[in-house]
Amino acid sequence: MGFRTRLACSLVLGVLAAGGSAVATAAPAPDRPAVVGHGQHCVANLDSGVVGCADRPGDAVRLAGSVDALTIARFYDGTGYSGATFTWTQSRQCTPSYDAEWQWDNLADIGWNNRVSSVHTYNQCDVRLFDGTNFSGAASTWIDASSNLGAIGDGWNNRASSVKFS
Repeated sequence: MGFRTRLACSLVLGVLAAGGSAVATAAPAPDRPAVVGHGQHCVANLDSGVVGCADRPGDAVRLAGSVDALTIARFYDGTGYSGATFTWTQSRQCTPSYDAEWQWDNLADIGWNNRVSSVHTYNQCDVRLFDGTNFSGAASTWIDASSNLGAIGDGWNNRASSVKFS
């Protein structure tokens, strides 16, 4: 379930938890996430789905509305934690249960399909990479940090098309 699907389910669950009926429907989500700005550093706010990109990481954080959010993972397009970055943020820490608390179903939507070469996670989170969109195809193990994804399993350098976070 991608960000947009998870958000719709959360809205329905919230209505049910409040004692309401689940007949109301949310407006259809856009096909692509809202991307603000451009540059070599991007930040995705997994709570809102907004992606901000800028030439400086701090500017990207502000554009994504992630100033008060927790960083859960950072992708790099170079090995050794180098090159352009894509930072993932949310409002709370992950749990150790490996239940895919957050996910992104198509990295091509944000210009990162088959581009991730190293990854570092934060706030008790790990990532699981998939070589197909919508979490299809082969999957990596849960990764905490790797300066060279080519050394993970069958090699995950420049291979990920979707990702789960836990």
